Amino acid sequence: MFPSYLFLRIAYKSLLIHKLRSLLSILGVICGVMAVMSMISAGAGAKEEVLEQIETMGVRNIYIRAADLTEEQQRKAGEKHSYGLRFDDIDRLAGNDGLPIVNIAAVKELRAVPMGREREIMPRILSCSANYAEVLNLKVEYGRFFSWQDTALDKQVCVLGSSLAKKMGKEGSVGQFLRIDESLYKIIGILAEFSVHDSKTTTLSQENFNEILLLPIANSTTDLTSRAKGNDNSQLSTLIVEVDERSHVVGAAKVIARTLEVAHNGVKDYQLIVPLELLVQSVKTQRVFNFVLAVTGGISLLVGGIGIMNIMLATVSERKREIGIRRAVGATERHIIVQFLTESVLLTLTGGLLGLLAGLISAGLIAGLTGWTIRITTASMFVPFLLAIGTGVFFGLYPAIKAAKLDPIQALRGM
Repeated sequence: MFPSYLFLRIAYKSLLIHKLRSLLSILGVICGVMAVMSMISAGAGAKEEVLEQIETMGVRNIYIRAADLTEEQQRKAGEKHSYGLRFDDIDRLAGNDGLPIVNIAAVKELRAVPMGREREIMPRILSCSANYAEVLNLKVEYGRFFSWQDTALDKQVCVLGSSLAKKMGKEGSVGQFLRIDESLYKIIGILAEFSVHDSKTTTLSQENFNEILLLPIANSTTDLTSRAKGNDNSQLSTLIVEVDERSHVVGAAKVIARTLEVAHNGVKDYQLIVPLELLVQSVKTQRVFNFVLAVTGGISLLVGGIGIMNIMLATVSERKREIGIRRAVGATERHIIVQFLTESVLLTLTGGLLGLLAGLISAGLIAGLTGWTIRITTASMFVPFLLAIGTGVFFGLYPAIKAAKLDPIQALRGM
């Protein structure tokens, strides 16, 4: 029985005899591992980015948004006595015993202009209910958020996003007054800095709360109502329904959809958005995407494996006399198979390690040049490396068996 290290030594010396040939053999493996690793890492980064945006919306939240209707669509909706999202919808949903609702936050987007020295500042202005910060898990760094008393008494107070407050300088401090159109609002709070993805933020993702101005929703009944954005029939722009448990979200969404359909007499003047469903769909899509990427990169490994098989077959033809001598001194077919298989695996092992290094460099270059989010995970390194080893075994097995099956006498003659 030959010791294992002897097979490794023989394989190593045999490969060193033809350095260039060995290098060219593993080049395909290096490219394959690098491609698979880079693609899986890019896919993992894209997945993380999308999931982070969706989860920021709250996986236990259900968004009901007023649809933008044309004047003709609003007229037809009015004929069916449907007037967009209204405060009645809140009472209707909250009073439904079949809905496991924890909170319902109301939002109205407004058209208004803050007045002051910084006239170029045009923040997005929302009037919202007192539980808006709680539902979206917003933190207040300075001061406080609205209370139900603020909304009930129609107090003229406001809360600023962190970036907006900085742009306004001293005028953006707690206790200062901000003129919005013809009214003065006292700043009672500054939100903590919120992580956003600037250009990557989509209409379905979170608001940019760093650049926002929030008012109590009771103020939407004042002269600002005439400047409300969106469906003119709607009292509200968005309702955010928070469900008690993640497992109840899908069922609650169906009940909400049916409740609103009946209440609005079948008029689709609203849009239902369920982040959890987006999350599930995104995960499914990402799995398919990762599989396609892995297969695409695996083609390079396949090409590299074919190259290794070709080289190993040529090696067997060149080393017939050596094989005959080994068989003559007592080597069995198994020994010959292990010897040539060791050479094949050693090639792909080296190619795999170099491919991982090339993959790390490639991922860094992709992230630096494109700005994409790249995530190097255990799977992105483990999978291509195992594929490389498997390639060596698969494509090296046939040449090894062919070498072992050579007739010893014919092999000694070099035939």
